[in-house]
Amino acid sequence: MTQIDALTGKRPAKLDLTRVERLIGDLEAELARAGADEPGVQALREEVQTLRSMLDAPRARHHWIAEGLHAIGDATKAVRGEVVREGVYVTEIARILGI
Repeated sequence: MTQIDALTGKRPAKLDLTRVERLIGDLEAELARAGADEPGVQALREEVQTLRSMLDAPRARHHWIAEGLHAIGDATKAVRGEVVREGVYVTEIARILGI
């Protein structure tokens, strides 16, 4: 039985894991340059680390990855361009998710 995305109410599309990997790599690089005391940065780092763990798992669970992308989108909005280029990441996440 296919899982339903809790946020969209739809079956998740097959995700392009190469694009997700590239996005996470870019975010990790940008977060490495960010100060630890910036508001929201630690929460974003934790979301990125969680998604990285999902991607590194032996079997990719697309619905978990989709939910992780939603969480990262929310976390990047919380830092509002102070640390990361929020608009770039939110746009790419939307493209990956097909929304």
